[in-house]
Amino acid sequence: MPAAESAGQLPGGTDAFTRFDALVSATDRWSGSAAGWLPAQAIANEWRDVAARLDRMRQELARVLVVGVVGGTGVGKSTLVNALAGREVTEAGDVARPTTRQPVVVAGPGVDLSWLSLEEFDGRLVRSDAPAVSGIVLIDCPDPDTQSLADSGDRGAVQSAAANHNRDRLELVLPQCDVLLLVSTAQKYRSWIVARELAAFAPGRPLLFVQTHASRDPDIRDDWRQELQAQGFEVPRIFRLDAAEAAVRAGVGRPAEPAFLELTAAIDSELVGRAARRVRRAGAVDLLVWFLERSADRLVSSRPAVDQLAAGLAAERTRLETLLAAGISRELQQGRHAWQAVIDDEVVARWQGGLFAAFLRAVSAVRSLWGNLRGRSGLAGRLLAGALPGAAPAAGGSEQGLAELGLTGGEIEQSRSVLSGLAEQAGAVPPLIGPPRTGQPMAAALADELIAGASRWLAGGLEQIVGLRRQQVDRLSFRGVFELLFTGFLAVILVRAGLSFFGGRLWQGLPTAGDGFLQEAMLWLLIWGFVLRWCVFRLLRIGLDRDLKLLLDQVPQAHLVDPLLADYRTAVGTIEQYLAEAERLGKEARALAACQEAGPTELGRLRPSSAE
Repeated sequence: MPAAESAGQLPGGTDAFTRFDALVSATDRWSGSAAGWLPAQAIANEWRDVAARLDRMRQELARVLVVGVVGGTGVGKSTLVNALAGREVTEAGDVARPTTRQPVVVAGPGVDLSWLSLEEFDGRLVRSDAPAVSGIVLIDCPDPDTQSLADSGDRGAVQSAAANHNRDRLELVLPQCDVLLLVSTAQKYRSWIVARELAAFAPGRPLLFVQTHASRDPDIRDDWRQELQAQGFEVPRIFRLDAAEAAVRAGVGRPAEPAFLELTAAIDSELVGRAARRVRRAGAVDLLVWFLERSADRLVSSRPAVDQLAAGLAAERTRLETLLAAGISRELQQGRHAWQAVIDDEVVARWQGGLFAAFLRAVSAVRSLWGNLRGRSGLAGRLLAGALPGAAPAAGGSEQGLAELGLTGGEIEQSRSVLSGLAEQAGAVPPLIGPPRTGQPMAAALADELIAGASRWLAGGLEQIVGLRRQQVDRLSFRGVFELLFTGFLAVILVRAGLSFFGGRLWQGLPTAGDGFLQEAMLWLLIWGFVLRWCVFRLLRIGLDRDLKLLLDQVPQAHLVDPLLADYRTAVGTIEQYLAEAERLGKEARALAACQEAGPTELGRLRPSSAE
């Protein structure tokens, strides 16, 4: 199967075009998913340019490729363009003299260039019927390392250095190119200026490498390849030829040298016809992979600060939860009388049909008078008394409600200030996070939300604890024992009084002993009733402290302080999700690029992980 066709399928039969479009859409959504995080904003800004270029590449699959010939001053770049065009179409200069200032566009006679904005980069169009340029558009690009005319030693030049803007023109031309043809010599192959410009525009653009001046320079292809590989380029082949000789031969109609024919054959096989579509598709995938790898490299440096923010959030949350648990524990300890009242009410309400039940109701009725006079204060007391969960005390508002829960506005502001500093180091800014110091309306709203949530949670926990005691009271064996003990004591008193009355007075004729016995008996009955009542509540209170401790241990799982730090928690979650999605997209893009491999090629490229 031809490489161009096999490249269109992914493992499992998935169409590569569909997969690519889905990946571009997912990247577009991802790039804007963390508004307020500075690294993500920088990535989103860069993505707008990359997305526009990808869209243009997908829409222009059918047109011919634009090959930009790039190189330093005096490397024979313009001479090579003349050789490929078959005649002199651009002025070729000496080694140290600035030459190409106006870009020269070379195209075949029938090539439609309506899509190419020559005015944008001040390009000059030249038509050529040379076979080497019949299937491509060739651009002789300005030199990035040219000297100004004033510095070149040309005293007859009238153009000032300020008017010489070769690099600006180059940066307007290179975005129009689909392929870059890099030309160099033994003197210029290590030029950092050319390397910088090349690295900036190489992503998504395949490259051809040509060493010119072959007749007078040593063969530097091995050294140049090592230099290019160190800069992050894949270099399958470097062509070596004499551009001046090739231009002369083309100008007089003589047959070209084999080295030049190898270059033209590579252009024809790699860049013309169906190969052009393959190059553009591969370039689009490479560009996307480059963008995602570059973004991943940026995010790696941001990761430590994000981890510090997440650790700081966990530490401050734990600190506030510790204060909250201590405050709730204090409230519960101070409201222990409320526990007695609730359990008393539960016993009286559920203990029916017995003398001991009647005794308990009588005692509860007397205690209720005292309870109504004292009232039930504190959060625990109000909740146990049936107050609405989340209702703040009327006297103190939200501040008193927070104080009852063991928190103060100062503690909350301290946590938010610490997290604000960590967020700033991580690059998190509004709208991802809120201000470190909340205004009065916002602070009151956060306090009310915390109080409401904590009250609902505490009310549920107390109800569960009371429910366990309620089940114990509901057991028939539990009630039966105490009814039997109370009723048995009363029966003993009655039997003793009956024997004294009937046996002593009626049968034996003894005088009555008065009512002293009955008074003592009733007193002991009351004492016995209170002893039994104390035993009942003592049994019901067994394990109460343990249950309260278990309830307080659940404070971290209840996320009660989350409303106070909700923006920071959301920020960390958003950034973590952003980082995870970046990793997933990178793996997906690399898998797609691996399936796009079309076999041996003479085109080089910039490795994605090496782009700066």
